[in-house]
Amino acid sequence: MKLTRARQAGFTLLEMLVVMLIVSLISTILFQALDQVYKLQSRFGLQLAQSQQGTMYTDWFRQVVQGLQTDYSDSQDIFQGGETEFTGVTTSPLSAAYGTPATVTLSLEYDGHAGVTRLLYVADQQKTTLSSWAGRKDQRFTYIDAAGESHDSWPPPLGIWPQLPNMILLQTQEGSEPKLIAAVPRGSYEPKDKPFDVIGTPF
Repeated sequence: MKLTRARQAGFTLLEMLVVMLIVSLISTILFQALDQVYKLQSRFGLQLAQSQQGTMYTDWFRQVVQGLQTDYSDSQDIFQGGETEFTGVTTSPLSAAYGTPATVTLSLEYDGHAGVTRLLYVADQQKTTLSSWAGRKDQRFTYIDAAGESHDSWPPPLGIWPQLPNMILLQTQEGSEPKLIAAVPRGSYEPKDKPFDVIGTPF
């Protein structure tokens, strides 16, 4: 009876080379696709972050302005505004003391070295950058009165005016396009009344 030797199981060298070639081609394609995904994620992530930042500083600006309050007629904290800065008392500061009146300043400051304009929030002698953008053209605050007229400062130089404007506009840049943000103070427009003691003498 003739016995046959069983063929040993395994791969030939040629089969191994073909498999390695196929695996390397698939790996190359996958790595290229993954690189494209990372590039897209990075680009859209940056756009999303910029969009979120724009939304945040817009909300912060409106929060501060909506909380603006009048003060006593002889107070040093009566609202004062110019083209690049305004200072006043707000009950909506950007701090844990929300609801407590605080004197704050919002200002536009151009950094010539960096070539950017920054929107700064100043409170308790501390400056915080809320946003920044390239250039300095037409970055300003504008103040709107009850008749809808715009002014470069508040109170305007001539006439008798309430302590607060009816609206404050902030003009900034969004890329190469100007961006206009409007906010309306919600407090009273009449000066605060000073408290009196029991015999009618003001404190």
